[in-house]
Amino acid sequence: MPRRLLFLAFSWLLLCTSAAAAELYTGEVPVEPDSRTSASEQLDALDQVLGRLTGRFDTSLVAELGLGAGDLGSLVLSQQLVRRDTVSEEGEPEESLRLQVDFDEPSINDLLDANDLPRWGRERPAVLLWAVIEDEAGTRFVEAPRLEYLIRNQARRLGLDVVRPLGDVLDLTEISLQDVRGGFLGSAAASARRYGAGVIAMLDLRLEDAEADPPLWTARWRWRVEGQDSGLDHSGEVPEALLRDGLERVAASLAARYAVVDVDGEPGRWRVSVHGIVDEVQYAEVLGYIANLSVVEDVRVMGANRRRIDFELISGGQDLETFLALGGLLELERRGADRQLHFRLAR
Repeated sequence: MPRRLLFLAFSWLLLCTSAAAAELYTGEVPVEPDSRTSASEQLDALDQVLGRLTGRFDTSLVAELGLGAGDLGSLVLSQQLVRRDTVSEEGEPEESLRLQVDFDEPSINDLLDANDLPRWGRERPAVLLWAVIEDEAGTRFVEAPRLEYLIRNQARRLGLDVVRPLGDVLDLTEISLQDVRGGFLGSAAASARRYGAGVIAMLDLRLEDAEADPPLWTARWRWRVEGQDSGLDHSGEVPEALLRDGLERVAASLAARYAVVDVDGEPGRWRVSVHGIVDEVQYAEVLGYIANLSVVEDVRVMGANRRRIDFELISGGQDLETFLALGGLLELERRGADRQLHFRLAR
């Protein structure tokens, strides 16, 4: 395996994973043009980041932890004003001015650890969202620019990787409007594999009373995380709130499954073998993936034998096997004795 190619591939992969991780620690809040930004907007951005990392969206962690302007100096790395494309209620393209605040990852992690708060890191499986809407124009799959923008915007705020199906012939031969309206999550298993999603979600959005002032909407959410089904039925005056609350519940479910808590105790050593690695690019991908898991404190390469690489991992042992298999890159082959796991590269 040429060392220079290996170094370049691994460096590129670490750059990509670092950039993806950095987005979890960046908050964005809307600001008015020509207005001066203050600590208030920075604290709002901090609240967004803390919610994204803990999966707690029903309260202000900034207020709960008693954080104020004096705490920002040790947490904020940089800030800038950015313009984002938005979509108006009429479906027309617009622009919004946002304050983008980058926070220091180690300092934020220390803050969470000091307050015994869970941290949901990079282990974020893609969510395939099938959505149907029923209103005065009939029943159809969601494709309106305004609703698609709301889904993307909320996904960005929550740190969710939401995948929307293309709605092509292959999709429509597998999934029907009735499947989504009924919340039949099993019908979307093939499409989840097609899009590389680890979580299936379905939304049935209905205009229940168009004559009311304001009109009444209902939303029926269903989602599946590692074989466990959950749901939410709620109603409101505007679809935006229903989308926000539903996606928050999906994110909270994922955080409850994958967030880790810094616990006292000596981390353990694991021996993990990965079979099926054929070149330096695959090696770099596997090494980068393992090294960036939240539950892995350190990783060393212990040896190689043909297409097998042996790693030694230092980990707190918080369901390490599940984290290694998350995302579909690695598939468990068998469990050995005394903290030994054997995986195979899935592609």
